[in-house]
Amino acid sequence: MSDENRRQVAARQRAFSQALSRTLALVGVFTVLIIAVTLAVGAWLDSHFGTRPLWTIALLVASIPATTVVMYLIVRRAGRQLDASAVQAERTDEAP
Repeated sequence: MSDENRRQVAARQRAFSQALSRTLALVGVFTVLIIAVTLAVGAWLDSHFGTRPLWTIALLVASIPATTVVMYLIVRRAGRQLDASAVQAERTDEAP
């Protein structure tokens, strides 16, 4: 393998690692954000209606599918971006 090929492989690996890191960070941030909002709204509804744990628990349970959907959308978007960058890199490699 030539030095140029090694540099290209290393650049692709770096790009993949950076994309993976960004995706994991986004998933983590959105998960924490959804849980925090759910807890805040649930606590407020419980204090407003006097139903202490009912709304908080119900909203936490309802946030599980919402969080799963958000994670799926983030990962799907990242996958599309990686595919697009891989196609672009292949086109660049094929150029004379």
